[in-house]
Amino acid sequence: THVPADGPPLADGEVTLEGPDKQLSADFSEALGFIKSSIAKMDRLISAILNLTREGRREFVPEKIDTRELIEAIVSTLAHQSAEAQAEIHVAPLPDLVSDRLALEQIFSNLIDNAIKYLKAGAPGEIRIRGRTKLGYAIFEISDNGRGIDPKDHQRIFDLFRRAGTQDKPGQGIGLAHVRALVRRLGGTMSVSSELNTGSTFTITLPITWNTSNRNADQ
Repeated sequence: THVPADGPPLADGEVTLEGPDKQLSADFSEALGFIKSSIAKMDRLISAILNLTREGRREFVPEKIDTRELIEAIVSTLAHQSAEAQAEIHVAPLPDLVSDRLALEQIFSNLIDNAIKYLKAGAPGEIRIRGRTKLGYAIFEISDNGRGIDPKDHQRIFDLFRRAGTQDKPGQGIGLAHVRALVRRLGGTMSVSSELNTGSTFTITLPITWNTSNRNADQ
C-alpha cells in the first residue's frame, strides 16, 4: 500500500490517474451514466407500448357506471399529488353511463393526473370536472387553471410520442394519444381548449349508452 500525494492510501495494484487519464475516466463515467439513463427510458417506453398494444386487443364490456363515484375514486387515489400541488379538485354532478369501466378509469385518470401535473408552480390549483347530456351523449369537461397549451400545439399533444411545452415532467408522450384512442373506441370524441398561462379544458363526448352492436370496433 502506498499513499498518493493528494488522496487516501491506495490498495496494492490500484493506480492513481492523473491529467488526461483522469479526465478520460471522468468522461467515461459520465457517458456510462447517460447510457444507463437512456436504457431505463427505453425500457419504460417499451413497457408502455406493450401495455398500449394489450389494451388495444382487450374486449370492452359495457356496464352501468356511476360516473361521479368512479371519478371521485380516482381523485381519492391522486390525493397526495393534489395536496403537493396545492390543488383543489371539484367534481360536479355527472351523468351516468353504460360503458367500459376500465377504459373510463384510464381516460379520466390520465386527464386528472395531467391537470395536477401541469399546474403553475407556487400558485393554488383549481381543477373542475363537469358533465351534461345532449342528444344521447354525455359531455364531460375537465378544466384547470394551469400553465396551458399553446394553440399551435393542440393537435401535437394527441400524437403518439409527441409532447408540447417545457419538458420538465416525466412522461413518454403516450398518455393523451392513448386516451383519444379509448374515447374513439367508445364511440366518442375528444378536444382541447387552451392558451398559454390561462389553463386548459379537455372535453370528452361519449354515448350515454354505448352501442354494443359496434363493440370493440375500431373508431
